[in-house]
Amino acid sequence: VADLDGDGENEILVTHNGNIVAWGPDGAQKWRFDESREYGRIWASPLVADFRGDAQLEVVIAARTRIYMLDSSGRVVDGWPVAWNDEIRALAAGDVDGDGQLDVVAASTDRTSTDRTPDVLMAFHASGAPVAGFPPISSGTIGCDARRSDDAECWIVGVYDQNLAIGDLDGDGAQDIVSPMDNSYAGFYHGTGEAFDANPMFEGRPKTPGVRYMHDLALAQQGFGDSRDLQAYFKNSAPAIADVDGDGTPEVIMLAAAEDVDMSDQSQGVGLWVVRNDASRIPGWESPFYAPDYLSGGEDLGGNIVAATQQVTVADLDATRAGPEMIFAGLDGRIHAVYADKSEYWDVEYTGDTQVLTGGVVVGDLSGDGIPEVVFNTYSTEENRSHLFVLNAGGKLLHKIPLPRLGAMPVPTLADVNGDGTIEIVVSLREIGWIDGQTPEPNTYVYTVPRSSTNCLLWPTARGNLYRNGWVRAD
Repeated sequence: VADLDGDGENEILVTHNGNIVAWGPDGAQKWRFDESREYGRIWASPLVADFRGDAQLEVVIAARTRIYMLDSSGRVVDGWPVAWNDEIRALAAGDVDGDGQLDVVAASTDRTSTDRTPDVLMAFHASGAPVAGFPPISSGTIGCDARRSDDAECWIVGVYDQNLAIGDLDGDGAQDIVSPMDNSYAGFYHGTGEAFDANPMFEGRPKTPGVRYMHDLALAQQGFGDSRDLQAYFKNSAPAIADVDGDGTPEVIMLAAAEDVDMSDQSQGVGLWVVRNDASRIPGWESPFYAPDYLSGGEDLGGNIVAATQQVTVADLDATRAGPEMIFAGLDGRIHAVYADKSEYWDVEYTGDTQVLTGGVVVGDLSGDGIPEVVFNTYSTEENRSHLFVLNAGGKLLHKIPLPRLGAMPVPTLADVNGDGTIEIVVSLREIGWIDGQTPEPNTYVYTVPRSSTNCLLWPTARGNLYRNGWVRAD
């Protein structure tokens, strides 16, 4: 939700399959972009920002191998589309090269088709030109041996579900990139394309993409363990960046499925990780917060219903405790809230049904009392099993509203759609229903929330903001 054309009224942007539609606050269509359908579906949430420095908003979407930048009226900007590997499932915006303009960062499921340069990460200027140093491996900037070989120093594989965050990890004023991958490794990169140095405790791994995230820190330091030891599985991990311990330097926060070392069992719950930019672990987080129970969501459910995004939301739910809270859906049918010291604030069951999942939560004040609520929606392989949920800051259920058909896979958005100073909840449904086989039923629902306030939207949309960068700034 954003005021694309600067007329003082917000537009609602929704992607479905391979296109994107903009509606006004009255529900009237303003424009629709269909060219991207030629390439396939749109996976990642659209970016909305002023990329060209002209005080005008642009919209960025990715359809499989193509990235489009559109102007506020839905026309393709000069220099776009650009191509990258199939399938682009992660997009984020940030000024990674420090030139004062936002760049577009993308990550893909497939690697570049060469054993010597298996790149998945790419960055583009607003002109569509590549950012210097990207892609990191073929540009020679990554700083480690990332070839597909048994003696590689960095283990680069694809990303499958919005596995990007962008923020200043080291306090130098430049923005850096976090990208966990389809294994037990996560890459942290400077805007030059160089990977961050790993802490010397990790033997033989000079850079962060070579650090293996074993639950046991001693095993992570040596880089291997027995077949039943636990490690992270970051395939569907959407990370965040925030100062968890209050030392003035942000940490990387990642939610990951737990699996054994021989990768034979990926139904062992989830781990929540908090690490520094060198992959070392802060005090109290030497091992991840572990929610071991498993119900569903680690694998695709069929019927084009994919596995759950392991997405962590960062917001201050409890003002009496130091640091932010981290809120996430486990693979156990529960929403968890965890304090900055790794103790659990609360956990609440939202389903006992193996066919019901959620993509994550948003946080904002819906009651006007200055205390935020937690909002999420569910989706399913079966009709009429899905709901829109509202919890209070302590995890108490306030509302549970049925959603039609297969529910909603995208995270909802909290925004003042109609400009009346109160919040609406925008929900994009999983599929379009048809009346008499010809007329489409509504596929986007907008719920009004009387007495709500716009001054406390802590994490109001997918990935926290319209840059989709997962970055909670200290200021």
